[in-house]
Amino acid sequence: MEPRVAIVSGVLFGLMGCVAPAALFERALRGGAQVSLGAAIAAVGVSFFTLTVALLVVYTATNAGFLEFGCAMVGSFLLFWAVEAVRGWRCATGGR
Repeated sequence: MEPRVAIVSGVLFGLMGCVAPAALFERALRGGAQVSLGAAIAAVGVSFFTLTVALLVVYTATNAGFLEFGCAMVGSFLLFWAVEAVRGWRCATGGR
């Protein structure tokens, strides 16, 4: 796998792993909607399963771009949640 393709696909799959928990996080930030613990655990499970399957598929398909793919995937995942953590902190402290 070409490094550019590995990085772009890693970023896309990293962001895809954020979709389920981010939907719950947005509902929680709205304040009016109740978010259950079961839904949160399920969202984290879906995120974990998505990211693990993506890593497994890339690892079995090719070894050439695995490091680039994994680093891009984890980096985009962590960057997304760093931004969301700042948004949550600002909402919790009233600094919208």
